[in-house]
Order: sequence, then structure tokens, then C-alpha cells
Amino acid sequence: MRGLLLAFPLFVLVALWRASLRIRLVGREHREAIERSGRPVLHAIWHQRMVAGILRFPYHGVVTMASRSRDGDVIAGFLSWWGYRAVRGSSSRGGSEALTEMVEALRGTTRWAALTPDGPRGPARRCKTGVLRLAEALDAPIMPVGTSSARPRFLRSWDRYLLPTPFSRCAVVFGPGLRREPDEDDAAFLSRVDSAINAMTDEADRLCGVVGAPREREPKPAQEAAS
Repeated sequence: MRGLLLAFPLFVLVALWRASLRIRLVGREHREAIERSGRPVLHAIWHQRMVAGILRFPYHGVVTMASRSRDGDVIAGFLSWWGYRAVRGSSSRGGSEALTEMVEALRGTTRWAALTPDGPRGPARRCKTGVLRLAEALDAPIMPVGTSSARPRFLRSWDRYLLPTPFSRCAVVFGPGLRREPDEDDAAFLSRVDSAINAMTDEADRLCGVVGAPREREPKPAQEAAS
């Protein structure tokens, strides 16, 4: 309840922000193909680029994950106001319980899940194994997603988190669902998923006219890091 109350002002601000954005969808046929197969749709997007995807799909009952931290309380509260279902956990805390809850919520449905497989702390643009375990448990493909904004603001966070500037033009790009090939090991498959999400992100940047977007925060110089 506390998280819901604290998140309500954020919800109001975000709703006003969303109303100012124009968000284009590309590749919806890939999501529709997964739905026709009777499987849940596991959207996989880099943590850096999650905002436009979240803003584009309120009130779809999307299942996602929020950490068990105090910040996660507010984020989960906002997601509830935005019509998402947020299970609580992360790769560093409560991940196995959250994965089990996601499987229970998605199994036997064509519901959507929103996953940031490099979150919440990185390394940037490298999938952790949780997304693979979820896909295996549900016998579902992983759908790579990329987003961008024609007027992006990149924060100084670990992954240079992108915030679309109000009144900007955005793109959300869906790619074909990916399944592990016979005899393909975890590392090889996840590397293929990494490349696919990068490709969708690059295409979203191209559509929005973004060149040279940062992928992560630059490491500190050795002398500064040692001081």
C-alpha cells in the first residue's frame, strides 16, 4: 500500500509525459505469431531502453519484475497504477521466487512478459540466464525488442539509461522469437539473444535518427578509480 501511495504522483507525471510522445510500433507480426502459437510473449529489452516500451503498453496486464528494494516498492507501485503485474525479485535477491511466480502467471496463456535480461545492475547488454530459464519453463521463444527516441536523454547510470524527451518521436521494434537450437549451450544461445536485442535497438535508433548512442557508462580512468 505504501508503494502505491508513493507512486501515485509519479503515475500522474508519467501519464502526462506519455501523452506528449508519439510511439511507432514496428514488427508487430512477430508478437502476433507467438500469440497464435498459444505461447506467452517474452519481450526481452535492454534495461537502458525499457521506458518507451513500458509507456506504449499500459493496462495490458504485462507481467514484469521489480526489485525488493525501497526503490523497487515505488517502481512496483507505479507499474500497478500503469496496469502491469510486478513480481518482486531480481538476479541478486529473490530471483528464484520471482521466476516461479512469473511461470505461474504465464503458463498456459498468451499473456505478455516484459524482461530486462541485463538488469538491474549489468553488465550492460549481456543476458543473464534467468530469461532462458523462464523461456524453458514455459516452452516459449524469447522475442528481442529495441526502442529509441528522436530526442533522447542518456542518464549517467551504469547503462546510460535513455529517457525520451517530452514531445519526441519514439520507436519500438519487435524481432522474430528465438528458440535454442539442439545442442546449443546456454552461453551460445544467450549470445545470440544479445545480438538480436542489439540489432532491434540499432534499428530503433536508425528509425529515430540516433547515431552513436552510448551503450554503457565509460569506466573511470585508472588514476581516478584508485584515488
